[in-house]
Amino acid sequence: MSDDCRENHSYRKIKRARDSTNGVDSISSLPDVILQHIFSLIPTKYAIRTSVLSKRWKHVWSETPSLDIDCYRYKPDSVYETIARRYSSPKITTFRLSISTTEAKPKQIDSLIEFAVSRSTEKLSLELRHAYAVAYRFPEVFFTSCSLKQLFVESGTIDTIPGHVTVSWRSLKTLSLRGCVLSDEACAKILSGSPLLECLTLFCDKLERLDLSECLMLKRLDVQCWEQELQIVAPRISFLSLTHSDESKCELADVSSLTEANVNIYCSRRLGFLYDDFGDPETGLADSLQVLILQTLEKLQSVEKLTLCGAFCLQILSLAVVCGVTFPMFKKMEALTLEMAIYPSIVPGVAKLLQNSPRLKTIKFETVDCKMLEETRLTNYLYWKGLETRQCWKPKDLDGSEPELMSSVMKFLLKKSGDDWYKVGSYTFSLNKNSELSFVTDLTQDWFFR
Repeated sequence: MSDDCRENHSYRKIKRARDSTNGVDSISSLPDVILQHIFSLIPTKYAIRTSVLSKRWKHVWSETPSLDIDCYRYKPDSVYETIARRYSSPKITTFRLSISTTEAKPKQIDSLIEFAVSRSTEKLSLELRHAYAVAYRFPEVFFTSCSLKQLFVESGTIDTIPGHVTVSWRSLKTLSLRGCVLSDEACAKILSGSPLLECLTLFCDKLERLDLSECLMLKRLDVQCWEQELQIVAPRISFLSLTHSDESKCELADVSSLTEANVNIYCSRRLGFLYDDFGDPETGLADSLQVLILQTLEKLQSVEKLTLCGAFCLQILSLAVVCGVTFPMFKKMEALTLEMAIYPSIVPGVAKLLQNSPRLKTIKFETVDCKMLEETRLTNYLYWKGLETRQCWKPKDLDGSEPELMSSVMKFLLKKSGDDWYKVGSYTFSLNKNSELSFVTDLTQDWFFR
């Protein structure tokens, strides 16, 4: 069902409730505050349409605490004129705006954002479609909204903030900038003007250094970088979600307070096969990938919970194990989650993670469909390095004396990696307070075939 069909269906349900049997208009008898809460759950254009139903309904929508405005197929000037003239609430709880930068002029977008700021909006969500084609820069008043508690921006350019403008997001606790162009200077100015910031999400281009040393309240950081180098200084955060490709580099200069981390270093197409155009192994590339991933893990040695996403990361860790590269210890880690596909080439990497996590109590496998390297390419790499390739993916330092948790997990992995198929699902091994081992599985009906 399309969005328009779904929205029309919601509007028809409201109208049917009004035209109920026996001539009883049950919905009109509801208090305005309840009707306005209902209007908060549907696009504002449909809430406005109810004003033609009767005098009772004429002004109900105008004090709805949340506005959801999509300018698709609507002229921005017309939308602005309607809400500016008829919306009467002095305060907006949530204001969501979706608008195309190719169809609307910057001044038209400015006017809608300025309206939201003028009504002391607490949660502002801006989706700027087509910003990759036509860049949009925010008006000065955007940076001075003291009422904002949550701000979500999808696309947009914040490469410069005029020198005379002071960012004053004094109430802001959650900030999310996705698909934005953000300079180091603008980022520093935003952070200094957001003293209460607790959660930060950045999926941005141009940013090279993220210094969060002065963000005293910040606890959660979610960062994704693509083809640039990024240095992160975040000594106070307790949670980190980090996503980047094998073509980018993210240096964790200081994350000394971390207790939980989620890491996804994924394989790009261009570098995916460890081979160059002449068919020779790029052994130097494979070596640098091992260094890249292990340097990241070294900075996470103090975490209590760790999630690694994708088989690619585990395959590169397996290469490091087979090549004898030094592996970090995780002396505090109690819970490990691996989102992956189960193949022989991940086994050495997983085994080493378990061996180097002496306090581990829970390990969870989330089997997913993910991009990975061809195992024949990996064994060819080992061959060119002069290493033994027969049974190279079978851990050689397991002697049967490992803790029960590790031995059970390895038996499971060795069996599953040799199967011709397996189900998608999750598998959890855990130790209780009495050090008794339990195994829980949650499978779906989907199947992967080898």
